[in-house]
Amino acid sequence: MTTIAYAAGYMASDSAWNGESELHTKRPKIIKLSSGGLLGEAGACDTRDMVALFDKVKKPTQLPSRKEIIDLKLDYSGLLVLPGGKIYHVFADAPETDSGNWDGGVYEIGETFFAVGSGKSYALAIMEDGGSAKRAVEIACRRDPSTRSPIHVVQLPGVKNVRSK
Repeated sequence: MTTIAYAAGYMASDSAWNGESELHTKRPKIIKLSSGGLLGEAGACDTRDMVALFDKVKKPTQLPSRKEIIDLKLDYSGLLVLPGGKIYHVFADAPETDSGNWDGGVYEIGETFFAVGSGKSYALAIMEDGGSAKRAVEIACRRDPSTRSPIHVVQLPGVKNVRSK
């Protein structure tokens, strides 16, 4: 899958875009939104519709509804950081049974850092200990077989890095 991490004004990601059992390509997973926010993506490869939902969102009242996210029918996990630094987890989950019922939504994270993807546990542990988003993804690359270098780092405009680890 992948690892996306955010802390102290920086979002970091690995580069692996995997299929069921193979590496398809390596490319960045962080999108600079026209709103000034950042969106880090894990899951589906063609996410243009999801990006369009979040591209102009500058404040929480502009976030798309749960229905709008589910209607896209993308198996998706995203890390959204709005221009002011609020962090959100965006998700859409494919049905686990034959019911056909998708789940999805967006919710605010009550921390100053967060991670998504298959290496998120490693990343969260590093950031909990004061490490940077970049360091978190570096460790995930060493421990999670679906997370691979090179690492990409993008700064959220107007936020200074206060973490040194």
